[in-house]
Amino acid sequence: MMQFFGMMKTRITLLGILAAACLLAPRQATAQDPDSREKIKALQVAFFTERLELSPQEATVFWPMYNAYEKKKEALRNQEIKEIRNRLASGEAFGEREAQDILERYLALEQEQDALDRRFYRDLAKTLSASKTLKLFKAEHDFRRRLLREFRKRGGNMP
Repeated sequence: MMQFFGMMKTRITLLGILAAACLLAPRQATAQDPDSREKIKALQVAFFTERLELSPQEATVFWPMYNAYEKKKEALRNQEIKEIRNRLASGEAFGEREAQDILERYLALEQEQDALDRRFYRDLAKTLSASKTLKLFKAEHDFRRRLLREFRKRGGNMP
């Protein structure tokens, strides 16, 4: 049994390195390369499943919920990029009224993201448990930190 856990830790470490390598690819290649996204997603699944100690039954409930949540989050991020960040990056000058409208839209999108987070975490706590939901907070943080650490270790620049 101890060998199994040792192999899992080694596998997760190797998966972390692989994920960091995927992040080293240029942003366009990663965005257009479904294989890179699939690899990172596979790493995330393994990492979260271990950290949350999900049983097979819990995993069948958790992953569809989490994937739907991530999809909605990504849609909101893309909307923010399209409607706010690209306009700001263009360098175009805004009148006070237009700036106020952009700011209000940004705040509305942020509010939508916050509401999405609250709904997801409340639903998850009801479906699995509050303790597994708290483990998810930590797992998400640790996964991002591990990817970033591997990325930095390889001397990569942020794309």
